[in-house]
Amino acid sequence: MKNYYKLLALFLCALLAVSCGTKKHATASGSTEAGLATQQTGNQPVEANPQNETSITAKLRLDLSGGGKSVSVGGMLRMKRNDVIQLSLVTFGILEVARIEMTPDYFMIINKMEKQYVKAAYSDVPFLAQGNVDFRMIQAFFWNEQTPPIAAWERSDFVTLGGWNLPTRHLITIPYKSGSAKAALTLSNPKVESGWETRTALPTHYTEVPVDKLLSRIMNLTM
Repeated sequence: MKNYYKLLALFLCALLAVSCGTKKHATASGSTEAGLATQQTGNQPVEANPQNETSITAKLRLDLSGGGKSVSVGGMLRMKRNDVIQLSLVTFGILEVARIEMTPDYFMIINKMEKQYVKAAYSDVPFLAQGNVDFRMIQAFFWNEQTPPIAAWERSDFVTLGGWNLPTRHLITIPYKSGSAKAALTLSNPKVESGWETRTALPTHYTEVPVDKLLSRIMNLTM
């Protein structure tokens, strides 16, 4: 793939678009935001076990398609509950080329191929601030805690791990321009695992890209 930055921007767009849709749906129905202490199995929310494991990793495959084109890449998903979600994209099975890191305080996209990154608070991005989108919303989808479900993000192939009922297949429909794209995130070999670095240390020679540049890419996406 020639442009990993575009792949990251497109997948981030998927996460944010779905989160915005969830907020609107929840507001319209009078529902409260996704809680940090509930799980959802099927359509029935249940109390989360406070003894559940909080650090989980899995191999991932990300497939994007749209406009008659498609691209795929492998990588890793690492999650520490209420703290961080990391998606590392890897080529040739060994070389990390890009990373998305989301925490309660910021989201960051790192393009290691071009030695660039974007880092911003959710409140610093206008369309996120307007929708009150935050880390808790995005976390709810990965940990199977959404309230309520919406059609743009389909989840399947659930596994029980560390006391959680986690989806290993995510299919996200992303509207852009006059059409739409699809992002399929497939997880394999999920396991309870801690000891990994929860914050990415950026090399000093990496260049920060302004948030408005990221927004421009998202608003003018092509595959």
